[in-house]
Amino acid sequence: MANAPSPEGGTLLTAALLILALGFVGYYIYTKAGDEPQVLAPWFLAAAVGLVVLAILFNIVRARTGTDRR
Repeated sequence: MANAPSPEGGTLLTAALLILALGFVGYYIYTKAGDEPQVLAPWFLAAAVGLVVLAILFNIVRARTGTDRR
């Protein structure tokens, strides 16, 4: 197990990809909906719910395929 990849590398990569995705989604929402707070709130709420659902699905798939690192 000495040659196993470090779990910190995967965590940093995941965090970097999430930040990048949030940046693109935020830019898309801002250009699509405009800069009115009443219009932006539902878009960001939908994006947040979407990210939570994707995270839950990712964890379910990872648990079923047995790729959980311990």
